[in-house]
Amino acid sequence: MTQIEMLPTRLLCPLVRNPRRISKTQFAKLIQSLESDPDFFKSRPCLVNHTNDKYIVYAGNQRLKAAKQLKWKEIPCIVDIDLPDLVMQMRIIKDNKTYGEFDIEMLANEWEPSFLIEAGFTEQELGILEDEETIINEDEPKADKRCPHCDGIL
Repeated sequence: MTQIEMLPTRLLCPLVRNPRRISKTQFAKLIQSLESDPDFFKSRPCLVNHTNDKYIVYAGNQRLKAAKQLKWKEIPCIVDIDLPDLVMQMRIIKDNKTYGEFDIEMLANEWEPSFLIEAGFTEQELGILEDEETIINEDEPKADKRCPHCDGIL
């Protein structure tokens, strides 16, 4: 069973290359949510990778930021030790897929599309789905284009 640890906020470092963003309004709502129900944090603790003597928060960066703004001294965390990057990346996407906005340019440049699709994105969300109208099937006969004024073939 996964163990939740209460870790000092001063020891926790946010993931530098976090592809998730939330608006100021969403962040204010997050702070309000934590203030009104601080115990809920225990149901969704930060995910932390302890590596190279650092505690890197890879899922829950906004919660960490909000907790620091609220001047909380410690927060609930689930700590993994030397977690592989691919596992961490998959969990980042799964944890953040339903709320906030992603930096699409960062995802496009630093993440594999097949990996993002496996993590829950659709091709349409990633902008890699071809426009159906531009796909031409060579086996299908092409319809004649007609002039709207005289109905002649163009």
